[in-house]
Amino acid sequence: MYIGTCSWAEKTFVKSGFYPPSVRTAQDRLRYYATQFPTVEIDASYFALLPPAYSRRWAEETPPGFVMHAKAFGLFTGHAASVERLPPGFASLLPPGLRDAREVRVADVPEEFLNACWDHFREFLAPLAHAGKLGYVLFQLPPGAKYSPETLEAMLGWKRELSGCRIAIEFRHRDWSRHPDALEFLAREGLIYVMVDFPDLPRLMPVVEAVTSEWAVIRFHGRNRDGWGRAGATTEQRYDYDYPVDELRPWTDAVERLSERAGRLFAMFNNHARGNMAKNARAFQGLLEGA
Repeated sequence: MYIGTCSWAEKTFVKSGFYPPSVRTAQDRLRYYATQFPTVEIDASYFALLPPAYSRRWAEETPPGFVMHAKAFGLFTGHAASVERLPPGFASLLPPGLRDAREVRVADVPEEFLNACWDHFREFLAPLAHAGKLGYVLFQLPPGAKYSPETLEAMLGWKRELSGCRIAIEFRHRDWSRHPDALEFLAREGLIYVMVDFPDLPRLMPVVEAVTSEWAVIRFHGRNRDGWGRAGATTEQRYDYDYPVDELRPWTDAVERLSERAGRLFAMFNNHARGNMAKNARAFQGLLEGA
């Protein structure tokens, strides 16, 4: 059982008081984090194609047995990707009309560009894999993405592109819960189903307890109904939530059941605002130890 957070460098988390005053640099923050938790997600890899030098340094700075998961580059999962944040030379692979665009989506880019993105992402993952510290690669579907055969087909493509990696799939729209064949598909392909803890809202994925691979993942996003239910809410507003113990306690029973079916279980907290994810991760650890 591994418990951790979905970032160690998110700006509000850094300012939350989790890190002692003496921990001031990015390197020191990761080193300190790794003394508190055994695992973490790399959130920045969703927003940009990071250089392998980053992952190589992180592999060197963390202790043996530490596990780092990577979020897949957002372009791969249908999200918009910032052109400005592309690696040097990548914009030249885009059609002239897109080179000055603010964002691009996968449907708009040529195959040469997409292949270059996959190559770069694999190079970024390689140092962690070689060090034995790479966990799952998280493919987080857009909130509005509903069940479709095309999306299942896309998952097969992700699996081919990252052969040898553990692929985790996070559904965010409730429509996926109405299609049990989606979980059957994940199990058949050896893909990890990510259980999510969201507020109970009509569009959001409910808790569906399932294991489709050797590993199982739970991601706690918080239950801020106003933040998730209000159009125009900021990311910080959505994830501004402090789990009371009574909302975490039922998950201890779920962990016991899931542990019987999964070889390794990860509970990852993503309610980053005001440092709540570390606070709640520690509280959850305490509940499990006292169970």
